[in-house]
Amino acid sequence: MKKFETDHYIFTYQEKSEAEKDIKEIISEQEKSFQSICSELRVKMENKIHYFFLDSPKEVGRLYGDNEPCNGFADANDNIYAVYNKDIKCIGPHEDTHIISARIGWPKSDFLIEGLAMYFDKQWWGIDNDLWTKFYKARIEISIPNLLENEKFNALDCSLSYPIGGSFTKFLIQSYGIDLYLQLYKSQGDDYQKIFKYIYGKPIDKIENEYWNSIKNIKLSENDKTILMNKLKENGVTL
Repeated sequence: MKKFETDHYIFTYQEKSEAEKDIKEIISEQEKSFQSICSELRVKMENKIHYFFLDSPKEVGRLYGDNEPCNGFADANDNIYAVYNKDIKCIGPHEDTHIISARIGWPKSDFLIEGLAMYFDKQWWGIDNDLWTKFYKARIEISIPNLLENEKFNALDCSLSYPIGGSFTKFLIQSYGIDLYLQLYKSQGDDYQKIFKYIYGKPIDKIENEYWNSIKNIKLSENDKTILMNKLKENGVTL
């Protein structure tokens, strides 16, 4: 195994692998992500993030412990295990966000945890989170209070739940500011009806209505819809 160390990362990868070939591009991408996340979340990282690049989702799933194929995950020791091959390049801000945001807190809602990571990702399969949400809203019933419950959030395919989480997080931060959002993220309760009312001064139902009204303003062409539907079909996702 080979290693390359930067100011904020340690990268470990196989010799003559795709990761070794692209290591300069990887470093550039991750350092840019690191700066963006730390700046917005107001976090100063003392430890370096250690990336382990692997050849397949099967290898990552084995290390995760459930043997389910997985493109990437972050552990509690600031390590990220990620697939990097010709077809899958699991880099960018998502897993880094989990590690960096843990310095703030760890909400009891997976919707908030993954929503923040998706906020920094900005997209799913190369398409903006807001476009996905607009597309889904016209086809399936979506309840933000329900998604805040882990059982209901995790029952959905991540291609549905994750982009919605990123879109809603963006709305909260842009509409109400990062200070209130950080209070929300630090909250350790699980009664989000009370938490939202306390932090934002209004019921979550009202905030949800404001969010859906903002989604109405997003333009989604017929061509966009075709592209989104094809992406779902390509990945075996049905609505």
